[in-house]
Amino acid sequence: MSSLVDHQSVKQSLRDRRKSAELHRHPVNMAHYDERTFGEKVADQLSSGMGSWTFLIVQTILMAIWVGINGFWLSHRAVDPYPFILLNLLLSLQATYAGPIVLLAGNRQGAKDRMTLEHAALEADKGGAQVSKILDEIRKNTSLTLDILKELEATA
Repeated sequence: MSSLVDHQSVKQSLRDRRKSAELHRHPVNMAHYDERTFGEKVADQLSSGMGSWTFLIVQTILMAIWVGINGFWLSHRAVDPYPFILLNLLLSLQATYAGPIVLLAGNRQGAKDRMTLEHAALEADKGGAQVSKILDEIRKNTSLTLDILKELEATA
């Protein structure tokens, strides 16, 4: 009967651990993703979009279409004839906003990296303390075992 009770308590303990593990979130992820402001969310989305192959391909296609339409197809009635001053203005405007957005995202990534390193150092310190405690217990047990062995040898 006691083994059945022990088995049930072990199963319940495992269920509790599994539930608490599901609720646990890494503190760096909580601070970096859950507590973001609206501006930080926008900066993250824009910088991840602008740093993708899709963005580069779409921008290249749009520029080729712009040059094709204004440089060749509508050469007499072009909205932006060669040397494409309007296109240059639009690209400058894009760069004006892209630079600070990339810097914001870089600053956030740097902060996340710092928090990750701090958390890793804290966990390493906790692990070191636990190892020290275990080693102390092993030393105590070894000392007690040697004392018992000496007593047994003395009585034999």
